[in-house]
Amino acid sequence: MSRPLYLFPGCLISARLPFLEASSRFVLDRLGVAYEYLPDPTCCVEPIGLRTMARDTWLASAARMMAIAEEAGRDILTLCNGCYMSLKEAAHALEDRSVRNDVNAVLRSIGREYAGEAEVHHLAGFLSRHEEKIRGAVTRPIDLLLAPHPGCHMVRPSGVLKVDSSFRPEVLGRMASWVGARAIDGEEWPDCCGGGLAGIDDDLSARMLAVPARSFGSSGAEAILTPCPFCFVQFDIRQKDGLPVLYLAELLALAMGASPSAIGMQYHRNKLSL
Repeated sequence: MSRPLYLFPGCLISARLPFLEASSRFVLDRLGVAYEYLPDPTCCVEPIGLRTMARDTWLASAARMMAIAEEAGRDILTLCNGCYMSLKEAAHALEDRSVRNDVNAVLRSIGREYAGEAEVHHLAGFLSRHEEKIRGAVTRPIDLLLAPHPGCHMVRPSGVLKVDSSFRPEVLGRMASWVGARAIDGEEWPDCCGGGLAGIDDDLSARMLAVPARSFGSSGAEAILTPCPFCFVQFDIRQKDGLPVLYLAELLALAMGASPSAIGMQYHRNKLSL
């Protein structure tokens, strides 16, 4: 599949949504993907708020984790859009030799050096390259009409992230079809769910969430499909009387035979009948 992987769930999944990690591990195990947990991880330095306050800290923190992967000859697999964007944009910034030299001057104080050798993978992007294996692992096709919502930080900035097109993204809908589900015509330009503003300006966050929620609610879809834990929280917890939401790995795990309770579906606020 690729080099061996270090799994990096990120802060939000580890602290609030461990059942999304459970479904991800179920899928990776079923597909025979070799992985271990990234040793001594820190926050990726969340890309919306924290990074803007401390760019040097963001780059050093991200480079440290990627350097750990390099030393072990491994790549990093992220389960979170925000972590993926943060690490990929850091790697892009560190292509500048002067920036890399400054960051490595910091890392040398802890005995590390970043060389730019470790690749960072998004769960959706990584799995999207393995259609045959996923189709072959399906034991219980999922007959659902889904509204795919990739989230901002899987598709933008498109020149750096490169998981899917930022205009008319299609990866989620295509992957849903591998397990028997169908997808409505996706958003031409995916709307932000407002997750980055939750807790900062809850009124604005709710108004932003209402835009895709209304669109999906009138589409005939039975559930929303997303690879992003921030979008998951918005649609599952902050959406009032709306559609249920499935994290991408949950959909795949269910199709591969996982029982809903084994992967924590009971912890969803908006329940999905299967």
